[in-house]
Amino acid sequence: MRIMLVFVMIANLMMTGCIASPYGNGDIDFNHGLSGWEMTHHFEKDENNQTVETLTELEIEFNAYSNINATFVEFWLMPGDGSDTKRVDPQETKYIQHQYTGYGAFMNEYGVIDSEGNEDKMPYSKYDWPALIRSGNFYLNQSSASQPADLYIDAPHPNSVGSAEWIGVESTIGNSWALPFTSEPTDITWSLIDPDGTVVDQHTETLDVGDDYTWESYLESPKRGAWLLTVESSADVNIDQTTLVRMSYAGFLYNH
Repeated sequence: MRIMLVFVMIANLMMTGCIASPYGNGDIDFNHGLSGWEMTHHFEKDENNQTVETLTELEIEFNAYSNINATFVEFWLMPGDGSDTKRVDPQETKYIQHQYTGYGAFMNEYGVIDSEGNEDKMPYSKYDWPALIRSGNFYLNQSSASQPADLYIDAPHPNSVGSAEWIGVESTIGNSWALPFTSEPTDITWSLIDPDGTVVDQHTETLDVGDDYTWESYLESPKRGAWLLTVESSADVNIDQTTLVRMSYAGFLYNH
């Protein structure tokens, strides 16, 4: 029954972008709209593990009505990422924005307070609302490199209530034409390494000059922590690389 309730609430969110609290304080009708609830953060890596981040912002639009003619004195958001609670004056704005860093599932809470001290908030417990989630996409692109670079996959945000639900790899390596003395076949070996240093998946492919190959890997319930995708070439040739590793969350529920 609890799972069905979650699915219904998610469906309402996707269709209307506005949720009404079903069990709230009878003195308050609390409605709100969520923008940027389930999003992806992008991390562009280079061969030195330098990172360019593209992050997304959460925005909550508060709409509250007092059934006792009280004045609302505060709208608030506890982001769930370890940062301070954000508070705004309802007489000045009905919006709160917050930008999450890293990736993960965040047990955020938000609510309203009126001049009589009444408060209404969501969620009422960790069992009746899915976490706000940020999946992580990690990219590495190279052109005309003598050796392919490794891709480092950061651990989830330390305040994430859970690790990713699955990890997916899609890596394309090309053995491009170069000067005659550097053009030769090569063996490419991909190794996906978990936070404990264990190789959980591996593949080797021989590429003739001018060939390319895409290796894909998928693993459910990956261990929490930092992962590593190593890519090795048996010869110094002319390598092109396009690699994506996704740490994915979807409909993630709060941990018990």
